[in-house]
Amino acid sequence: MAFIRSLGSLFSSQLHHRLAMLTLALVVFAGAAQMFLAGAALRWQEIPHTVQDFRAGRTTGAIDKQLDQNMPWRAGLIGVANGLRYRLTGGAGDQVRVGRDGWLFLSEELRYEPQGPAHLQVRADLLSNASKALETRGVRLVLVLVPDKARVYPQHLRAQAYPAYQQGRYSETLTALRQRGLLVVDVLADFERAPAAQDLYYRTDTHWNQSGARLAAQAVAQAVRPVHLEQSLFVTRQQGSASLRSGDLIRLMGLEGMPQCLRPASDLEASAVTQPTGSGGVSLFGDARVPVVLVGTSYSLRGNFHGYLQEALSASVLNAAKDGGGFLQAATQYLQDDAFTQSKPAVLVWEIPERFMYADLHEEKDWLRQLGWAP
Repeated sequence: MAFIRSLGSLFSSQLHHRLAMLTLALVVFAGAAQMFLAGAALRWQEIPHTVQDFRAGRTTGAIDKQLDQNMPWRAGLIGVANGLRYRLTGGAGDQVRVGRDGWLFLSEELRYEPQGPAHLQVRADLLSNASKALETRGVRLVLVLVPDKARVYPQHLRAQAYPAYQQGRYSETLTALRQRGLLVVDVLADFERAPAAQDLYYRTDTHWNQSGARLAAQAVAQAVRPVHLEQSLFVTRQQGSASLRSGDLIRLMGLEGMPQCLRPASDLEASAVTQPTGSGGVSLFGDARVPVVLVGTSYSLRGNFHGYLQEALSASVLNAAKDGGGFLQAATQYLQDDAFTQSKPAVLVWEIPERFMYADLHEEKDWLRQLGWAP
């Protein structure tokens, strides 16, 4: 039986290899056809053609630009090639790791950062100094440490194990922050207590889903509860029936807009909307003080985390998080805005993905000085 299984595996491998080679040949043929059609559409009179133009690269640059603009079916061909790559070889490009059971993971979560521990200490010091500066202004800082999706669901990785070199990153970050007296919400602890059958992250997206966002919001509320806040009741309701949701990892694979047969199965989810139950809440843009402000990354913009946070806190929350904002951008923009300088909140909730604490440094060393908060 083992011999038969080996033969079957070999045949399957050879079949996939042949299909991949056939796909490559088709893509090359289609690409050559596109190049011919694009070349025929070149506007030669607009292309610099002197010897000096050629030497300076202006001629080839103009040709390259026109080829790119005139190439028909370019986006569709690339999408089909990406889809066939995924189906035939399980490939996903540099930014995405294909896991088991239809799960996708962000490669950045699994990247080895040799200087990570040193970067962690720099950021922990920065957050400690920022917390002290905020405290003198009457603002309580609450940090929300978001665990890697791959850490929470290592069984869905191809290797079925989270990398050993990353095992200590979350706990080391918690320790570094708490040793400096910072209030940090340990989201991972709450996620580990959740029922095993309950998914807390989207399968085709980097971020937590509504179940994960609600659980994280409730954990934040427990940490913030000792702070007196103006009360305003909120309720969350599901709107409509569940529909397909194309995750950001699908987009990073170059498969957005491709048919389902060429991409991983999309997540299913109904929209969640959180609304105040009455008119007695605090206005976010009026004269009343905003009780809570949320800064951070795209996690704060996914899974209705902002709405669930308002519901869990029974308080209005201004969401100042940013898509693609990195470690500092959302906080920088808010802390330099009139919304902060003229009406400071009681609590600033700062959501931070764990991988950001180890990432390369950029503006961190000068950040407090730029804000005018240098100790």
